[in-house]
Amino acid sequence: MSLLPRRRLDNAGQFEDALAGKIPGEALSAYDRRVLVSLLHRRGYSDRQIADHTQWTLYTTARIRDHIGLDPNPHTEQPVVLAG
Repeated sequence: MSLLPRRRLDNAGQFEDALAGKIPGEALSAYDRRVLVSLLHRRGYSDRQIADHTQWTLYTTARIRDHIGLDPNPHTEQPVVLAG
């Protein structure tokens, strides 16, 4: 269970861009970063996948996830799409 209090995002537009992978997670407030990790975690992302998506280090991703009280998801490889 996530330890996030229910409140509004600090910057919903930036959050949506970070969720879409358009901007790095560093552009978000500390609260919005925690919400982003929580949401990606609920979608089944591993720490490595969250780190890649947000352009954070694996350490930062794990620290945020641990701070909000979530256990790590197992890493699963995304399907590889071959050209041709």
